[in-house]
Order: sequence, then structure tokens, then C-alpha cells
Amino acid sequence: MRRALAMLVISTILLALLPLAFLTPPATQAEKSPALQPITCPRRGGTLVIIHWGDPKSFNPDSQVDDALYNIAMQIYNRLVALDIDYNVVPDLAESWEVAPNASVFIFHLRKNVKWHDGYPFTCRDVKYTFEAIKKYRGIAYGLLKMSKLKSIECLDDYTVVFRYSEPFPAFLGFLAWYGTFVLPEHIFNKSEYKDWMDPKIPALHHPIGTGPFKFVEYVKGSHIVLEANPDYFKGRPCIDKIIYKIVPDATAALQTFLAGEGDILNNRPPLSEIPRLNKTPGVIVEMRPMPSRWYIGFNMLRPLFQKKEFRYALAYAINRKEIVDKAMNGYGYPAEGTYVPAIKWAYNPNVKLPEYNTEKAKELLDKLGLIDRNGDGFRDYPNGTRIVLRLLIFTGAEEEAIARVIKEDLKKVGLDVKIEEYEIATWEAKVVKQRDFDMALCDGFEGPDPDNMRIRFAPGAYINFANYSNMEFKRLLDLASKEPDPEKRKELYWKAQEIMAEDLPYLPLADLVAFYIYRMEWHGLPWHLPGVVGLGVYERVWWEKGTPVTTTPKPATTTTAKPAAPTTTATKPSPTTTPTPRTTKVVKTTATVTATVTKVATTPVSPGAATVTLVKTVTVAKPTTVYATSVVTKTVTATTTVTAGMSPAMGIAIAIVVVIVIGIAVALARRR
Repeated sequence: MRRALAMLVISTILLALLPLAFLTPPATQAEKSPALQPITCPRRGGTLVIIHWGDPKSFNPDSQVDDALYNIAMQIYNRLVALDIDYNVVPDLAESWEVAPNASVFIFHLRKNVKWHDGYPFTCRDVKYTFEAIKKYRGIAYGLLKMSKLKSIECLDDYTVVFRYSEPFPAFLGFLAWYGTFVLPEHIFNKSEYKDWMDPKIPALHHPIGTGPFKFVEYVKGSHIVLEANPDYFKGRPCIDKIIYKIVPDATAALQTFLAGEGDILNNRPPLSEIPRLNKTPGVIVEMRPMPSRWYIGFNMLRPLFQKKEFRYALAYAINRKEIVDKAMNGYGYPAEGTYVPAIKWAYNPNVKLPEYNTEKAKELLDKLGLIDRNGDGFRDYPNGTRIVLRLLIFTGAEEEAIARVIKEDLKKVGLDVKIEEYEIATWEAKVVKQRDFDMALCDGFEGPDPDNMRIRFAPGAYINFANYSNMEFKRLLDLASKEPDPEKRKELYWKAQEIMAEDLPYLPLADLVAFYIYRMEWHGLPWHLPGVVGLGVYERVWWEKGTPVTTTPKPATTTTAKPAAPTTTATKPSPTTTPTPRTTKVVKTTATVTATVTKVATTPVSPGAATVTLVKTVTVAKPTTVYATSVVTKTVTATTTVTAGMSPAMGIAIAIVVVIVIGIAVALARRR
């Protein structure tokens, strides 16, 4: 009887306790993130004046494409995560996060000491509202974040939020840190009297309320925007007192304003011909870094002529990419070599090479196609005698015009006539993207922060695949890569996709761009000097060398006072899809006369941090009956339990102690029999 009781005790308690050995959430892997670095200020005070190129369309940073608002929004708002100068994902409102092994579930642990500028506490409700609004109202990030595949956003508590996708999405963190993902105050936007998140009655659309390092003060359209330091910022009060954005839309006027000493940072991209002048200006620093952006030409593959790969290759051989950089870009850039940007190093395939400049090869291919000069005017004609005239559509702009002129002259050398058509961006988009009314189109584009941008730009069916490129194997590889959680396998897929694109050449990359950072040397702690610490473009740690000294704080080692002589090439590998080693399941081994073996047959995730675990437990009691014989009794029990939380080391030790005590009691009872 006592033996049966012992077996019952063991069966009951072990089945209740041993599933805890599997409590390490099978659905997630912890992402390592740097600890919060409080703002330290060698000096305090001062007003940073930024020459800025335009008025914002609104103060809802997630609603529409609004590049003029973007840098301003970085000071007022925060995101869950941000991108640093090297395009690495760094913490922002989320202090840490976990990613499911198949990259379909993302758990963010939010900071607990964050307040909105009006004093309300920041919680998970704000995150949930923001991303549900992006999905409902189709905000800027709707496509980037694959909102159609987002199953749910759940608040496990005030400071834990879970994003659950219906399929793997390894690029999620990179795009979450990019465009149109600023967290909005739920207590202001989410009211029944507002028809949507752009209702003019919403006060935050006129006086934005964020959690960021600077608070909104005033906006005078066409003149300026004023921000002041947020004393309650969760990283500490910024070092400077104010930021003034001085709005000067014209690039030449903006440059003159900056050179006249009326600004400290020049946000406007100046004419490239002015960079040498800026480099020689006393007290001004011009820094340059490679960026994942490039100029490229799209060939309209709806046109019969451009459907011939030999013709596309002839154009590639005829266009001198180095000349474009040297002449049209004043040397500030790099000739494109492959079909993806080298700034995103982990995904860039260095083995893929574009056709080298070779006018003789270009002429040979054109001749083979029967495209020859039939009337002696120096230009090639169709077989019916009509001159070939290629319409090249570009944006209005000095750099665009200069690049187009080089292309026109290069193609003239091989007998092709080019007509340049220049349009404002809206008209260019209508003709090129919507109507497909062009032969060639010049475009620049940001291809980071993740190579999934290739799918968004170039895959069949993509809105901005204006070349009408349609290779289903290329699409298949990009679709697989967009769902592949393993970084090495993703890399392999992207490398193959780049090879296919180089073979087909629907687009011809021309030049990789550099980003310019132009500022006065009395300003320090700028975000492009702080990789891994702060999001690119956030001025929370900027300090002025003429401010009031703070004697208790040492001067940061990141101060830069020397003017770089040439563009830097030190952009390092981002890690948007790193897969850290998961926590290991704790296993308690015991040796006794009574042995219990528990086997985990299956684990089925049912919710973030929870799983249904099926266990088969075999309990064996062995008791010597004589010197030569042993009585063995074996019992097998199958049980299913739902695990809902992770197990701490202390819990593991406690479970082990309880198990040992229970087994000891059972052994004693069995022996007393």
C-alpha cells in the first residue's frame, strides 16, 4: 500500500513539476542589446541652428511620405528600435527584444521610466495603437512592415508587446527602425470624436507630443521650427537648450545662409561643385560616408527594343560609370560594380560584376541586332530607316541633369540618340511608375536597411518595379529570402538573386552615393560619431564647446575636430538578422533506487512565451528482494501541459531540490515495506 502511495506521490508531483524544465520559451531567442547609456555632457547650454530644406506636410510622422519632417521627428519622437550610422539596429523605446526561431513572433520589453512630453506615462498601449493605426490607415510603413501579414499586436502587460506574423519576417527589425514607425501617444490620438489619425481636431497634429529628447515649441511656416530640451527624457536631459530648424528650400540660398554663419548644420545637400569650397571654409567640417543609396537607370522592358538582352548589354557597355562619378558627381561617389549596394556588406555579393565600359563591344552588339546608321547622319536607325531616339526621363535637379548629359554623350559615341525629358517628381512618377511612358528612367533609391528592399523595388509585381522586370526565379529567391530566418541562408539567396539580376540587367546601377555631414567644428557628440549608441540623426548628445563646463563629466573620446580629406569607406556590417544562441533547457538528472525518466515528445507553441508540452514519464522502482534478486516495478504515464513563462536559474534549483526530496521519501517508503 505504501509502495502504491509512493508511486502516486511521485507520479503526481513529477508530472506537475518536471514540465517546468521546458519553461524556457521555445518560441523565442533573446536578442542581445547594449545597455542604456545615459547622456553625459562635458558642457551645457547653447542653441543648435540647422539649415533645413523644407516645411513638413504634417506632424504625424507615420501617415505619409514626408522627408522634410523626418529629421525633425527624430528629435520629438522615439521608435521601438533605431538605426545607427552603420545601419545596425540599436534599442530605443524597447530596451531588449526576443525573436522566434522562425522570425514570425517578436517580443519587445519596453522601458519603464518614459513619459510623454505632457507627463503621461508611456506604455504598451501606445505601441499597440500606433501599429494598429499604421495597418488601419495604411501609413508609410504599411508595405515595408508587411502589415497584411500581421496577425496581432498584443500587450502582455504595460511594458511587454508582442508582434505576431502569419509567416516569417526576418527583415522586421530593420524596417521597424527605419521610416514611418515613430510611436504616437494613444491617449491623444485614440478618441472617438476623431474620424482618423489625421483629423484636424487632433491637437498633436499642430503641437506634437512625443517622448523624444526635444519638445515642440513653435512652427512658423516657411520660416522656422523651434524645439527645446526635454528635462524628463529617459536617457537624461540633452546637453543643449534648443534646436532651431531654419527653413530654406533653395539649395544655393541654404548654402549661402550657412556660409554667412547663420547655421551650425547644413541639412540641404549642396551642389556637388560647392563641396571643395566648403572644405576650405575655416571652422567648417565636411564628412562623407558611403550609404546604401545609388543612381540607376531602369530600362522599360515593355518596349520591344529593351526586351532584347543584347540591347540592354550594349547600353551597359556604352555608359561610362566612372565618368558619371568624376564629371557629374565631382568625384563624390563610387562607380557601381554590382547589382546591390556594398554599404550593406553582409548581403552584398562582391563576385557579381556589371559590364565594364567598352564602346567597341557596345557597337558590336548593336550591329548584330541590325541597328545601324542607314543614312549617314551618325545615328543608328531601326530596320525601317527611322532613327532610334531613346527618351530618358529624369527628376528636376542639377545632379540629375549632369548625369543625364554624360549618358547622352556616351550613347552618342555608339550612334544612339537620347532625348532628355526633365520633370518634377510627381510628374516623373506619373509618367514612369504609373503610365510606363518612357524608354529609360534615371532614379536614385535607398536600398537599405535590409536587402528585402530588393523585393520591394525590383521583384515582379512591385509598385516601383518601373522597368517591368519579370523573372520568376528572381522573385522566388527574394520571396524565400524574405522569409528565411537563418542569416547565412538569407545571404546565399540574396547572392543568387544578384547574379540573376546581373545576367538579365533590367536596371543598370550607375553610382553609389555618399552621405554628407556638414557642420561647424564647435559642435560635438553628433550622431554620426556615435555608432551603437544613438539613432542616426538624433541630436540628444550634441554639445557646444562654448557652453558652460560640467566639471564632473569627462570629455567623450568621440570628439572630432580634424577635417577629413576624402570620403570615408568605413561603413561596417549591420546585423538586422543576427540569431543569438538560445537559452538551453535545464535538465535535472537523479540517480536513486527510484528512477523517473521524463521524455518530451512534442512542443507546440500556442502564444508568445507559451507552449503545449507533451511528456511521457516512466517511473521504475527497484528493490532488492534477496542477495541475488531485485523486484522491479515500472509505470508509464503520459501528460500534456501548457507552459507559460520562462524558468529562472533559482526556479530550476528549487525544482531540483523538490524532486530529490520527493524521490528520497519514495525510496524510504519503498524500503520500509
